[in-house]
Amino acid sequence: MNLQTIKQRFGIIGNSASLNHALKTAIQIAPTDLSVLIEGASGVGKESFSKIIHSLSNRKHQKFIAINCGALPESTLYSELFGHTKNAFTGAIAERKGYFETVDGGTIFLDEIGEMPPRLQQYLLRVLEQGEFVKMGSNIVETTNVRVIAATNVN
Repeated sequence: MNLQTIKQRFGIIGNSASLNHALKTAIQIAPTDLSVLIEGASGVGKESFSKIIHSLSNRKHQKFIAINCGALPESTLYSELFGHTKNAFTGAIAERKGYFETVDGGTIFLDEIGEMPPRLQQYLLRVLEQGEFVKMGSNIVETTNVRVIAATNVN
């Protein structure tokens, strides 16, 4: 797929050397199964790049979900990502699958990863390194096979 086709498909306007280089890099890494960190200022289209990478990957027919890590409190974010068991906390009236379970085989885009609390980053590291996680309120190690694409606007 050439650059012009990708720009049209994803609504990207512009033709600078840096934009074209970034798109070529996205095209190059898409077929790999590597985790990706996208850095850039707010509003430059980091989520669009995550969608490009997913749509050109071997996971393109699987689920894609985008999560804004800076918009959710730590306890909610943990439950959203990893799930929870019944009675794990007040109001947890049923077990809930997290995104790492429901998107298994697909891609998770973690926007504003720099806003994720350091404690949660430790749990995310376990997913990245070993594909393992534990639901809130459980001690059972579960496995997942997701591609993580993360983005940040801070160094």
